[in-house]
Amino acid sequence: MKGFMSALFPEPTDLDRSGDLDAASRIVLGDTLLAQFPTETACRSSNFKRAAARQGLSVARAREYVALARWFSPDMRERIFSEVQVSYTVLREAARDYSRSGMPDHQRWDALRSMIDSAASEGRKRVTANEYRTVIGSRQIPNQASAMPAEAVIRQLERPDVWQAVVDHIVADPASRREVLLRLSA
Repeated sequence: MKGFMSALFPEPTDLDRSGDLDAASRIVLGDTLLAQFPTETACRSSNFKRAAARQGLSVARAREYVALARWFSPDMRERIFSEVQVSYTVLREAARDYSRSGMPDHQRWDALRSMIDSAASEGRKRVTANEYRTVIGSRQIPNQASAMPAEAVIRQLERPDVWQAVVDHIVADPASRREVLLRLSA
């Protein structure tokens, strides 16, 4: 039962040392690293590797955060961190085109901006990765949770973005509260 309760009400952690940051925190961390290492060459240095380790990140993850911090301008950030939740997966997809849509940067951003505007006008609270991938015409990524053991799925609830998605689901459909609680307690 203790594991269940800690999954429902995670203990505070030092987010600067965690790889499970929400999207905004990841970009802020990227900003911090970008200020110290403003060029691609600097991001390949041993100092960058030590800085990534101090933040509790792999070098690859730290470089990814820097790339996103570089890509998302202040105007873009104002849009993506508005009343509509945009997951880190969507932001990474927009900035890096991981699913290989072949769409140029500005078109991927235009598609995301349009989706955020549509979601806001329709009263929806989030833009999902699958919706975004469909709009940009990229390949869909299968649900990884189906291949995970139950313990790993429960650990995902400790991530702020996952927990927020559960809370958003309950808020959007209050009748689902009982179903969600029953599933969490199973």
